Amino acid sequence: MITGKIKSFGVGLGLLTSVACMQTTAFETQLIDETAPSELSQNTTPVFGASLFQGGFKDQPFIGFNPDYQITVGDQINLQLWGAYSFSATLPVDPKGNIFVPEVGPVHVAGIKNGALNDFVLRHVKRVFKNNVQAYANLEASQPVKVFVTGYVNNPGLYNGFSSDSILFYLDSAGGIDKLSGSFVDIKVMRRGAEIQKVNLYNFLVDGIMPALQLRSGDVVVVGARNGSVTVEGAVQQAAQMEFTGPYTQLGEMLLVTKPDPQANFARITQVVDGVQQAKYMSLTDAMTTRLYPGAQVELVRDNDIQSISIRVSGELDGPATYVLPYGATLDELLVQLDFRANADRDSIQLYRDSVAERQRAALNRSLDALQMEVLTRQPNTDLEKTAQKDSAMMIQNFIEQARKAKPRGQVVIANNPNAANMLLEDGDELVVPLKSSTVSIVGEVIFPTSLVYNKKRTLEDYIELAGGFANNANRDELVILHLDGTVSRIDDRDFDNRLGNRLRPGDEIMVMPKIQSSELQVTKDVTEILYRIAVGTAAVLSF
Repeated sequence: MITGKIKSFGVGLGLLTSVACMQTTAFETQLIDETAPSELSQNTTPVFGASLFQGGFKDQPFIGFNPDYQITVGDQINLQLWGAYSFSATLPVDPKGNIFVPEVGPVHVAGIKNGALNDFVLRHVKRVFKNNVQAYANLEASQPVKVFVTGYVNNPGLYNGFSSDSILFYLDSAGGIDKLSGSFVDIKVMRRGAEIQKVNLYNFLVDGIMPALQLRSGDVVVVGARNGSVTVEGAVQQAAQMEFTGPYTQLGEMLLVTKPDPQANFARITQVVDGVQQAKYMSLTDAMTTRLYPGAQVELVRDNDIQSISIRVSGELDGPATYVLPYGATLDELLVQLDFRANADRDSIQLYRDSVAERQRAALNRSLDALQMEVLTRQPNTDLEKTAQKDSAMMIQNFIEQARKAKPRGQVVIANNPNAANMLLEDGDELVVPLKSSTVSIVGEVIFPTSLVYNKKRTLEDYIELAGGFANNANRDELVILHLDGTVSRIDDRDFDNRLGNRLRPGDEIMVMPKIQSSELQVTKDVTEILYRIAVGTAAVLSF
């Protein structure tokens, strides 16, 4: 039963009274109405370019007219002479790069572009036959070659072709690139041990660009190992795993290849950075310059078409550091998947949420704005009041400046609520399972802020004395106890020397707040409320 499961995680600890007390002071802590990173899940998204080699190139050797093809040794030149002298034959380009034209002699054609071959031969013929002889020369067949294909291809070997055939012909003849281990962006052509050309097939796949290269017998085409890759899917024109060179790339570069859907406006990025698995959800504009590391998974979404959410987990757990759940998943659906360690404190599970932190920050800023307005608009009655008010206003302005730097944690209190199991999770939520604690911390306005071993027989007064006693600026009328599960207890001085029972538990923080020195009752009240809001929202005491 769902309710039973949640109770086993401490959502029935009987602290409703303390939570209600905190609500009256508008602390904005929402109530419900570090493990090792794991590898990302097995990737089934197609490798970009894998469909390139499906027999379409090896069965189509290039024998058409290519004006940029350079004549080379072994090519066959069809030559015809007519007029005062007639001749017709197919002439091979000899090892010196010449063809032998009767009555003219050797003509060096190696290196001449195919488109210029006819005019080049005709000029040499005219040097001997000034008049009445015409010439026509064309490439009948390029040189047959044998090229080695090796590296990360499916069938390494030696393959027959022509010097006019492209790299794709020989790669396809070798069964194509191994999509699991071979690189589409790191292909080298070697000649006599030296690299003569580097080929990036993404240029061909995206822009149709293929370097002009004539291969010779003995050349070697080497396919390198697969580089780091990024998976981009979701609202894109073609979901794919894409390679990149270097330690990282940017989403904008990857989208030049895979092309985003025109209406995609958000990106969910999951990757391991410095050994820690991270999950981010951000606008596509912000995501374009985000660094992506090998293994990163990116899902482009439309803001009205979210199908999954990413939840980070940490603390006393084994297993993944990030869980991807269906949109609309509940807390219970996450909890049943967690593998708790033996020392996990299941009664103090903590849930942090960005939207709650934003509301806490907004509420704090509203209070600070009101305090600032009140201080700046007060009118003194005497010169003495004017001087005192100036000093007080400066002190409060400094306090406001410090307070605006406070960063609320956005903790969602899931304790004491039977409906917690059905709480909907939000993308980017972080769930922390703390270690069972045996200590109590004392922070704030005490002489020696410290942590002490919990002893249920000790009173608050005992703990304060063990921390050196109250500091001069301490508020001795009331203390705040912040529990691990996010609930809060406020204890007045009548209970300082009494045992608190369940109101003080291992792992708690006893927060001694500063005393507000002000002659203005309203200012004292406002500053006190802000201090308590900061203490609860940030788990820290701001000095005043």
